[in-house]
Amino acid sequence: MDRRGFLWAGGGVLGAGALAWWQRNAIARAALSRRVSADLRLSAAPALANGTCVLTAEQDEGPFFVRAPVRRDIREDRAGLPLTLRMQVVRADTCRPVQGAAVEVWHCDAAGAYSGYRADLARKPVDTMLYLGGLDTHLEPTQPGTFLRGAQATGADGTVEFRTIFPGWYEPRVPHVHVKVFVDGTSYLTTQLYFPDDLARDIHASHPDYAPHGAPPYGLRNDLILGRRPQADGLLLRPERRGDGLVAGCRLGIA
Repeated sequence: MDRRGFLWAGGGVLGAGALAWWQRNAIARAALSRRVSADLRLSAAPALANGTCVLTAEQDEGPFFVRAPVRRDIREDRAGLPLTLRMQVVRADTCRPVQGAAVEVWHCDAAGAYSGYRADLARKPVDTMLYLGGLDTHLEPTQPGTFLRGAQATGADGTVEFRTIFPGWYEPRVPHVHVKVFVDGTSYLTTQLYFPDDLARDIHASHPDYAPHGAPPYGLRNDLILGRRPQADGLLLRPERRGDGLVAGCRLGIA
């Protein structure tokens, strides 16, 4: 190859590399959305109305956990489809309610942003991973704000209730709610609660607070965390329509 040909070839490689970097998030999204978790075992969360109790499966804490203010209504200024979450903490082996357990929840808003963190990365999987430094890395908050975060102590019947909104989606995740349960200051459960794919698609297609952000390209079968932790017994919520919003209840079983 002569010098001119070498320069042309070198320029082509550099150009292709530049194009790949410029399209890095779209390329990553295409790859991530095509993966499928063949081992996923996701079952419905035990309903409050029946006597079923199971040991709730663990899931990743994620990078965005910070201790939340004690409150029932965690919406603050976030717009979205109202969602009431009712949870009961029980001992999985006896089904006895756990009184005084601290239950913390947090999730993203309709646009895919978490309070305390940059809001411009929700649709950029490569940039998000570079920002986080890895899936298992806790990231200290970099912005003010506490929206969609809250904590409550269970009563004698082991229950708490949160008023929130249906979570949005971000790369490369389906809508989900993070939950931690502490008893006497010790963490007994770290998990995530999920929603049926058809419900998530319908909300993101039709609700005015979600539609501008598009439908999630991910489902439960190709969610990144469920792919890493496919044993997800008791984590699928089945919300019911109530008035202008949704109500979802579940029982969380701890050891």
